[in-house]
Amino acid sequence: MAMVTATTNVKEPTSVLDRFTLKGKKAVVTGAAGGIGRATSMAFAELGADVAIVDIAAKLDMSNKVASEIAAKYGVKTIALAVDVSDKSSVDAMVAAVVEAFGTIDVVHSNAGIGAFDDGPDMTLEKWNQIISVNLTGVMLVDVACANVMKAHNHGGSIINTASISAHIVNPPYGDAPVIMAYPTCKAAVLHLTKSLALSYAKYGIRVNSISPGYIWSGLHAGCTSERCEFEESTVPVGHYGCLDDVTGPVALLATDLGAYMVGTDIIFDGGLTIY
Repeated sequence: MAMVTATTNVKEPTSVLDRFTLKGKKAVVTGAAGGIGRATSMAFAELGADVAIVDIAAKLDMSNKVASEIAAKYGVKTIALAVDVSDKSSVDAMVAAVVEAFGTIDVVHSNAGIGAFDDGPDMTLEKWNQIISVNLTGVMLVDVACANVMKAHNHGGSIINTASISAHIVNPPYGDAPVIMAYPTCKAAVLHLTKSLALSYAKYGIRVNSISPGYIWSGLHAGCTSERCEFEESTVPVGHYGCLDDVTGPVALLATDLGAYMVGTDIIFDGGLTIY
């Protein structure tokens, strides 16, 4: 029996640079007031997208500052919005505000997340629920609300969830600190959430993928002791932390047409830590 193929002609490669663009696209980044979210917001803007800088209400002033800086540097339209990603009504209101300002949503980096030094078997149920509600339920609420816009507007899009190396391993404990429990649990769940949503939305041209960063040096490490930082670096085969530039490449790949055939994929960049 002859093999049935989708096409009789092999498609010639097209320009990488022509596909590496977000010109005219509308992007949403949660957890965007600093660190990884700020960096990916800048990357989306540099690639030509208008960007909604979204974070918690307590960081709205910083979100406005980031939005102003990005607009001035890259000449795109930006807005700053406050949201509680664990609350559906707050997420729905945020998405409605983005659509009102930009007209639609094409790209999402669902990046908001929290951790806790007392994360472990003896943590309170309240703390457990808080971490799960932000890091897992929050990702789901943002993804679904934004995907519904993409479906309604019939143009597809790209959704990128921030998982973690903690989705693949349980981080080596430092000193007498407890082995973290809630954070790796919800990050592992983000991987399967990503795959489930990828299957649900692929037929609409909506690609859902995730990233799993390793130890990335950002503002979150301001309170980290030098001893703890040295310990974390000692567990990484390349011997040092990653930087924000190490994040923007994978996210930009997934956001643009360079990643057009990537669906339900997780990209790990960790200096080799999860090789062990």
